Amino acid sequence: MGRLLATFGAATALLLARAAGAATDFDWSVDLRAVSSDGTESRLDGGLGKLRYDSAHDGLRLGEARAGLRTDLTETMRLNAEAVAYGDHDVNAVDLTEFYVDWRPIPHSIWRSRVKLGAFYPEISLENRLRGWGSPYTLTYSAINTWIGEELRTIGTEYSLDWLGRSNGHSFDVSFNAAAFGWNDPAGTVLASRGWGLTDRQSTLFGRFANGGHPYPERTVFYDDMDKRAGYHAGISANYRGLLEFHALHYDNRANLAPYSARINDSTWETYFDSLGVRYTPTAGLTLISQWLHGRTFAGLGPPINAWSFDSEFLLASWLHGSMRYSARYDRFASQQTASSFLAYVDNTYFGDRGHAWTLSAEHRFNEHWDMTLEALEVQSWVAQRGIDSEYGGLDIPLDQRERQYQLALRYQH
Repeated sequence: MGRLLATFGAATALLLARAAGAATDFDWSVDLRAVSSDGTESRLDGGLGKLRYDSAHDGLRLGEARAGLRTDLTETMRLNAEAVAYGDHDVNAVDLTEFYVDWRPIPHSIWRSRVKLGAFYPEISLENRLRGWGSPYTLTYSAINTWIGEELRTIGTEYSLDWLGRSNGHSFDVSFNAAAFGWNDPAGTVLASRGWGLTDRQSTLFGRFANGGHPYPERTVFYDDMDKRAGYHAGISANYRGLLEFHALHYDNRANLAPYSARINDSTWETYFDSLGVRYTPTAGLTLISQWLHGRTFAGLGPPINAWSFDSEFLLASWLHGSMRYSARYDRFASQQTASSFLAYVDNTYFGDRGHAWTLSAEHRFNEHWDMTLEALEVQSWVAQRGIDSEYGGLDIPLDQRERQYQLALRYQH
């Protein structure tokens, strides 16, 4: 993937040189946090906790420092890049989360085409709508979008066809999209080994695989194309008068289970899922969002092949009143190993997890640059691996855990 992006970057630099004087939009932000957590060892440090911060990593923390660049290469083509730093001893102090070119030809009818090329997020989330794929509602993402931020990136090309009904006298718009991608063969590893989580740390394109720690080795390559076979996702979205928005998407990385990569010390994972989402905005201040995701992931050649089923859904309500935004979200999640080629169970239960979480958030915006957010999160979860002997990937601790995390974030954006 490094050679691919290096070639892509060189071509982009050439285009930039030819587009001297083109419109460029650069923004950056810094997010500092005071954190109190009683969580068990975080998934980001090799544990089976559900939160970004555990009891050993609270106090004053850097939520993130990010920078975004959008520059016009031509009248209809734009380069988009997002860089981020978390200050948590990743392989690279600063790394990219997205890097792509977006081409939007000027429409000459009710239909408009769009093309993306590079590394970007699939159009799944109705929650993460800010620059840098952040959420305007809560500091911590839902379980669904935590996993998307951890394991998924479309590294390839996407074509979208939009029906621009609202600008042509109709009451709704419709968009169809389809993408072909590579370099996502390990997708599913985190869900299978750690279960669901609730964080806001996005994995970077060249950073570590967010799965380090005993008995799983830390990985310095997150995205890899081991089977040289393209995956795909296809979706449809509709927007009714700006009041009601609907998204549906099917994702399949089409991985061949045979290849093994020494760079990530793992084989390919075949992962597919369906997602549905609805956002309702009846007034300028009130937003309601619900999302659902269900899928399966497989690893190993078997028989039997190691297999997991996973699903999650959330309901979020947010109210914007003057300089204040109040948000509440309920998450439910579950994953279950359905076939295993190795001994990995407790009381005849294979690897898996289940649980629910409540997130409450209040944000005050001082001005266009400064805002402060107070968030409380409680998650109750059952994880089979916690009670398994460490020889088989567990921690030999109680399976049921209740974890709480409180954050006060001060953010400056420019």
